[in-house]
Amino acid sequence: MGCSYLHNIDQLQINTDKFEIRATPGSGNQSMAARVIYECSQRQFDQVVVVWSGINRLDFPIGKELHKVQSKNKLGEYDYGYFTEIGDMAWYHSGGWGLSGCSYPCPTFLQYFFKNQYVGSTNRYLSDMSLLAIIQAQSFLASRDIPYKMSFIYDIHADYTESQDFPGLGGLDKTSPFNIQVDWTKFSMDPPMFEYAQDTKQMSKDRFHPTSDCMIEWFKTYMDIDLTA
Repeated sequence: MGCSYLHNIDQLQINTDKFEIRATPGSGNQSMAARVIYECSQRQFDQVVVVWSGINRLDFPIGKELHKVQSKNKLGEYDYGYFTEIGDMAWYHSGGWGLSGCSYPCPTFLQYFFKNQYVGSTNRYLSDMSLLAIIQAQSFLASRDIPYKMSFIYDIHADYTESQDFPGLGGLDKTSPFNIQVDWTKFSMDPPMFEYAQDTKQMSKDRFHPTSDCMIEWFKTYMDIDLTA
């Protein structure tokens, strides 16, 4: 479960009879938690792996009926493609500060919502939102005795404010009271995917996403999961 990092893994390279990837570009951690709970409520999984996204990313759910009337292009595709359908909901993704990770056109009501959410927001507020999502997912998985592993796509403790190669996805405010409620022993974060791709020179041309080969290598090395087996 994840965002564009997992979405970009080449399906032809993995054993799709054994592994399923559920990922949408631009996903924030609120929608990913909702997806974990929804997917695991529909069927049984031997194990769940969640690679959490940016701390600064926010998601907004709307009903499917409202989603269906949003504008589409000539091919019948939604003009704003950064959403995940989960049950009767469509979760729209901001991609980061003020829609920084997503392209226009964005429905006006979403622009207002996201921009108002970011106005005056603090790193503590955004950290609280992500930590709550993680706690919800962990609590659900634990209550169902579903084995799981987790990580982040990047080092949430690093300072990337001056970096030109990494969009501002935010750092974790460890002073949040929710921080100690997260079971961090379930996380593999040394190193996260972004830093691993940089260190091993396996970045894609956009200098943000690891290559598919790199992702598969990272999973085998740090998650002990061979996606090709």
